[in-house]
Amino acid sequence: MSVNPLLQTLRLIETLSRFDANAETLGRQLDASPATVKRYLVEARLLGADICSVRINGGWVYELRNAKAVIKRVRLWIDLEEKRELVS
Repeated sequence: MSVNPLLQTLRLIETLSRFDANAETLGRQLDASPATVKRYLVEARLLGADICSVRINGGWVYELRNAKAVIKRVRLWIDLEEKRELVS
């Protein structure tokens, strides 16, 4: 089964709604390369996620600033995407 980029982007948003994370942590969560994580971040921003980079303890983490506004819709969308297959 191939990776669904939209679903992975939504999962990235859902992860950032729970905690701030660096690219390495997001990559482990999503089983994705750093380049792919960056692509998901771009897509998440295009969907309306207010994600910014914040420097903490000498490193960079991503923070979802509008988590409360988007999380309910993101979770519903994840549920729909997971059920979108024609065959189970």
